[in-house]
Amino acid sequence: MLTGRPPLEWGTHGKITTRTVASGHVRASARLRLWDGELHRMTATASTASDARARLQTRIIERLRLSELDAWRYLTPDDPFGELVYMWLGDLEWDSDVSKAAYARCERIIRTQLVPTFGDLTIGEITAERIERLLAAQRATSEETAALAREVIELLLDLAVCEDLLDVNPMGTVARAGGPARLGGLDAYRRLVRRRLELRREEHRREAGEADD
Repeated sequence: MLTGRPPLEWGTHGKITTRTVASGHVRASARLRLWDGELHRMTATASTASDARARLQTRIIERLRLSELDAWRYLTPDDPFGELVYMWLGDLEWDSDVSKAAYARCERIIRTQLVPTFGDLTIGEITAERIERLLAAQRATSEETAALAREVIELLLDLAVCEDLLDVNPMGTVARAGGPARLGGLDAYRRLVRRRLELRREEHRREAGEADD
């Protein structure tokens, strides 16, 4: 009789596997059970299998360290915007195969553009009106700057929706103007976010159905 893989214990990872990708590099991957019980797929890419494995091991260690800290801390809409930023940057860096360059660009946009504007606000105080004022000021000098900031804000607040900190992402009502500027190196992360949002919507629909029974 065939059986499935045994469940991973909290704070452990499964077998690390490697495969060669289109670029000729090697990608290592493994399942990881965080300290909050959630299961994630971790990946890392390098020029050789041994380097990819070593890089993945480093990512796993750091992700578990963050998870151990976060397992005891649950955000609410009344928590500072900076706490959401911390959570999102950790998610961006360790939950996906985002390049260092893409991560650095997102971090720079947050540090130089978003924190100076929203740093004194709570998560629940990040409204469409406040976002639009920021983007309008940026468009006056650079459409590209505004478009890139808009994308970072949207991904950041998508995480807030996934974590039930916001009912909906206020970016849905913020005007989209300017050219098609788009942050590179985030396609896999965008797909991950879309899957998370759909799972959250399904969970809410299921809870609503149970409440009606």
